[in-house]
Amino acid sequence: MKLVVFGSSGRTGRLAVAGALERGHEVTAFTRTPEALGELAARCARVVRGDVVDRVVVAEAMSGQEAVVYAVGPAPGESAATTADGVLRVVRTMQTYGVRRLIALSAAGVEAKGQAPRSFLARLFRPRPEVADPGDVRRMEVTVRQSELDWTLVRPSRLTDGPATGAYRAGPGHALPDARPIARADVAAFLLDQLETDLNVQHAVALSG
Repeated sequence: MKLVVFGSSGRTGRLAVAGALERGHEVTAFTRTPEALGELAARCARVVRGDVVDRVVVAEAMSGQEAVVYAVGPAPGESAATTADGVLRVVRTMQTYGVRRLIALSAAGVEAKGQAPRSFLARLFRPRPEVADPGDVRRMEVTVRQSELDWTLVRPSRLTDGPATGAYRAGPGHALPDARPIARADVAAFLLDQLETDLNVQHAVALSG
């Protein structure tokens, strides 16, 4: 499958690129810092340097694609607004180019506007301010939901580094009961699994270790 990964040099996005290449996908890596891809850059079909809110470079990356993985997050010290603004640009470009499948990385515990967290654990595992502002993540999710694309929103609990375990839980909702941290490698694998199934099309899925 021809696949573009936005946020490809982030800690989760890079794992998604590596996993997609291992699965035999033709990967376009979109990033502001191609050098952060290291040896993966040479294995990708294309590497596109640019900002996800830039119409021209997003269109360049989107041309000829069959699916999109959106794993954009804020850099340290940066506002999370780019995550929401970027997905709007990506969605509009997908609509222009007729690309239907979108898997977007979100975060557990982001409630609908005005809705209180369901439990203490939902509050505990909501995005930390330095990682993502809940309002911006919520705005990103609204854009995805209203896009009429074949989208899947993936809401992991607190992310950790380390190898994939395969021992994680997935289910509908904002967060899973008794949520535990989950390895980024497991999240990346789940993102790629969605390319092979229609089960979660136009659904949001929460993940937990």
